[in-house]
Amino acid sequence: MSRTRVGLAVAGAVLLGAAGEAPPQVNYWVARPTSAELMSTWPEALKQDPTVEISMQCKARSDGGLDACRLILERPAGLGQHLLDLAPRFRVNMSGPQAPAVGGDVYVFSNASIKYDKPPNWLRKPTPSDLMSVWPKDAWAHGQGGKATIDCLVSLQGALFDCRAVSEAPDGSHFAGAALTLTPQLLMAPAVIGGKPRVAPVMIPFNFEMPRGTSGSAPPMGRSVGVAIAATAWPQAPSYADVVAAYPKKAREAKLGGRATLNCEFDRQGNIGNCETLAEDPKHEGFADAARALAKQFRALPTGPDGKTISGVRIQLPVVFDPAMLEAGQPLIGKAAWAGLPSAEDTSAAFGKLSVSGTTRVKLACTVQQGGSVTDCKVLTEEPAGQGVGAAALTLAPHFRLTTWTAEGLPTVGGVINIPLRYEPGTAEPPKAEPKG
Repeated sequence: MSRTRVGLAVAGAVLLGAAGEAPPQVNYWVARPTSAELMSTWPEALKQDPTVEISMQCKARSDGGLDACRLILERPAGLGQHLLDLAPRFRVNMSGPQAPAVGGDVYVFSNASIKYDKPPNWLRKPTPSDLMSVWPKDAWAHGQGGKATIDCLVSLQGALFDCRAVSEAPDGSHFAGAALTLTPQLLMAPAVIGGKPRVAPVMIPFNFEMPRGTSGSAPPMGRSVGVAIAATAWPQAPSYADVVAAYPKKAREAKLGGRATLNCEFDRQGNIGNCETLAEDPKHEGFADAARALAKQFRALPTGPDGKTISGVRIQLPVVFDPAMLEAGQPLIGKAAWAGLPSAEDTSAAFGKLSVSGTTRVKLACTVQQGGSVTDCKVLTEEPAGQGVGAAALTLAPHFRLTTWTAEGLPTVGGVINIPLRYEPGTAEPPKAEPKG
């Protein structure tokens, strides 16, 4: 098992080899399908294809089962449902030495030996001053350094997303949280296979080594990062069309891509302002200015879940400009995550009255609206056909809600997403669905 290791100084992931059994992980799984069982679900033509990549991210239940599984890689398209269908066959040893926390992330990969023409590599990595800016203040006050390792995915545009802490030393020192705070500022060249960028996993170690001569000095003035995150269902956020309109003119004409990360502040109405540039690549092409213009279009609720005002809270906001956005055809949007799903009761009410035995599968295509709701849903496929399952699935559309900005800095509003649904008669589980931009 390995993720690309990016030098600065994957855990919880299982890799199922396409041609053999998975690499051994002591006591990690109580139960799982064999590679032969996994491959038996694939179309015959793909069984010998070493370029097949399917990966899913799930949440661990207290009994070791997997919940809320979603695809994070799918190549070729349409193959991922086979892996999702096998999710009930996996069970983690929750008392083992590598056990995730209840509700923690578990990764399942279909290919243990992906061959990249070019693996992810740094374009902007953390600097010593970056580490100083997020150094845990208690650790600094005691002259304490530390280490942390985080696990991320690198987007097609080179941004880090779906990051999580893997380890930190000393335990409870908050160095892992400090490392995660820096990820919106970092940038990598994406992995390349066959001349095309691919989403790829990376594992990044951080070394917080106390600088010489700083013992007893005042703690670093770290940036304040709000509890709000960029990847959420904003009541108002820039759409795909808004990002295209803000694309810097010179960069647009040159079909040049870029990225900026801002550190901004909320006012009493939930608007964003007082933005400073944390990162811009490439520089002097107008991407930071364009990101600031887009920041004015974000609006959050004026109070947080705890009822307290968010006025004065600061947030790191990544914004990506991809030349593919300028091409005609299907809008390039980010990979939305779920902010709300139909309940088990909603699902049973929609499908339970149908005279259908066995598994029901439907795929919808919907447009993401402001606030994360979906409209204009159409049935792409339904199984079994002619039994009303597509129409039943459409009644669930008002219950879906998605993030309207992504962790890698892309919009979702204005884009069309595919929502695959599966219903097992007699179960109380909500539909297993995965948005795909």
